[in-house]
Amino acid sequence: MPKRTVCIQNPASLAIKDDALAISQRGELRGLIPLEDIWVLIIETHQAQITTSALSKFSDAGIGVMFCGDDHMPNGLLLPLGAHSRHAAIVDDQLAISKPMQKRLWQRIVKAKISNQAAVLELLGLDGSSVKAVARDVLSGDTSNRESVAASQYFKKLLPKGGRRSSPLTPALDYGYTVLRAGIGRMAVSGGWLVSRGIHHCNNLNAFNLVDDLIEPFRPIVDLLVIERSLGGPLTSENKRELASVFEYLVSIPLGRVPVQIAIENELETLKTAVKSGDASLLELPGIIPLEKASLE
Repeated sequence: MPKRTVCIQNPASLAIKDDALAISQRGELRGLIPLEDIWVLIIETHQAQITTSALSKFSDAGIGVMFCGDDHMPNGLLLPLGAHSRHAAIVDDQLAISKPMQKRLWQRIVKAKISNQAAVLELLGLDGSSVKAVARDVLSGDTSNRESVAASQYFKKLLPKGGRRSSPLTPALDYGYTVLRAGIGRMAVSGGWLVSRGIHHCNNLNAFNLVDDLIEPFRPIVDLLVIERSLGGPLTSENKRELASVFEYLVSIPLGRVPVQIAIENELETLKTAVKSGDASLLELPGIIPLEKASLE
């Protein structure tokens, strides 16, 4: 069962009571959510009061906490540290990944991303054949940059009004990607990975290189969600709540149809298996399917 992404958009006081998040407004308790049910907490309002003790409890519970700036877009992330008992062993394996292995893993990730982009186009009634064909030409390490070629074709079909950075849908896409990045970061850090060390991304100024590798096959689920649920235009509170629920939508993995949250966990577990065995084909990545939310019951 997927956990919840909780958004705090109105003035509130946040505290921990009996291992649960207590949300109060004007001195009155408005909600009580067990910590074990929370995946990521998004604090959008600047009028939320929270103690350092509560923040520490969130980290102990493995909950990622995202903060937003004046523009109401995410600008900060608190992640749990040292939550995995085999952190050192996992990091040792990660640092030992050979260059050829990194290239094979990245090839697999790029192929999955492009295939998912083609699937999104087809689910929206658009022609995804040319994008799907690009996936077949991805080389080890994507040395011919098929990812960029596919992205250009994909967004021209997906966003006829403006490009990826200038479309009316851009704010919603950016918000969804940021929330997704926070969830992957939360799982990677709590799983013991060194998130600054990427497979392909290697920017010394980026503390989340590995997360930016692993997010790629999941990005198209945000694209599909934004367009099919008409979340573009003004980024309303309702739209943000829907985007924050991206982890509850189903995708396909070899195990079957699972929520994005479970697919992220599976991606990291199978990455560990692939790294240990030296076999990139063991990395399991999500496939896009028609939008459907998993039950939280």
